[in-house]
Amino acid sequence: MLNVSLWSGHRSWPWPRGDDRPAHGTDQCLQCIAEFHFRQIQTAIDKAAHMQDELTLKALGIFVEVARTGSVTSAAARLGLAQSVVSRQVAALERLIGGALFYRNGRGVALTSLAGQLLGQAVPLLDGATELLDTARGHAGHVSGVVTIGLVPAVSPALSSALLAEIGTRYPGIRLRIVEGYSGDIEARLSQGEIDLGVVNRYRAAGRNSYRRLFETPLMLVGRRERLAERCRELGLGPGPLATRQLARFPLVLPVPPNAIRTLLDDLATRQKFSLTVVMDAGSSVVVKRIMADHMAFSVLPYHAVAEELASGLMDARPLGERAMRQSVVLAASSLRPFTQAARMVAQCIPELVERFLADGTWRR
Repeated sequence: MLNVSLWSGHRSWPWPRGDDRPAHGTDQCLQCIAEFHFRQIQTAIDKAAHMQDELTLKALGIFVEVARTGSVTSAAARLGLAQSVVSRQVAALERLIGGALFYRNGRGVALTSLAGQLLGQAVPLLDGATELLDTARGHAGHVSGVVTIGLVPAVSPALSSALLAEIGTRYPGIRLRIVEGYSGDIEARLSQGEIDLGVVNRYRAAGRNSYRRLFETPLMLVGRRERLAERCRELGLGPGPLATRQLARFPLVLPVPPNAIRTLLDDLATRQKFSLTVVMDAGSSVVVKRIMADHMAFSVLPYHAVAEELASGLMDARPLGERAMRQSVVLAASSLRPFTQAARMVAQCIPELVERFLADGTWRR
């Protein structure tokens, strides 16, 4: 049985004022308490529903990622969220806006006209918010944030490891996200604003992104040491650089087109009227190296792509004589992504690390 007399002096009960306390029997008082708590719960539910229908940067960010990937599943994976969370956020945004943002097709989802209009305004808004937060943190003396870097396979192992050590010491608030891919893929991601920085190979004029040359290096014919020596003896080739036309006499494993080295080789072969003997197209540098190790096959690569194999004696290389067979390794920044303080600090570290690799002989000009 509830002791009603306790109410007069107990201050923890949720009655706003003394006049609001019930002045009737125990059963009626219990009913009043239940009704009061019901009203409190209903108010909280209404408030939560209202908050869910407010426009948030999180919801906009999820919408932009779904729009870019064309898939709820892919967006969830890239954001590290459950697919159900992504779907709920999109549904809440559609409810708030009052119209559908996506429709399903055979490959995922496509943007409605409403979504196309929203996307054009959402991206600058998110970029501005990120830049604002980054600037504020920088003024507070704390540089932090996620910096996404695209690296070509030739530089990825050494540079990603060195970056982790350097950034972890200098700027522990920065988290690195490394994406490996060939130059064309990284250039596309930079142009679409999906990554902050990229270290890529270039052979021609720059494109839409901003570039800084890190170093220039010659391309070489590479193969397993004993097999390269054997093949050169069979062909009667002496020491020294090889003419590009000699590549026609070597079985080659080359990157899958479109690829910068592959395009350069195909263009040179067309101009000089010879055909490359390509025994395999490979979309992975790991596969290229394994094929060279296991078979009488060769490839065209820069020194730093096979530095460890050359140092160990597993592989050997012959330089190519033409001036055109040189590769520029450049640092690129996205023209569609805000250049945050964290990205700026990482961009300053990369040339320093590259110079260190060149100085100690890890890489060569």
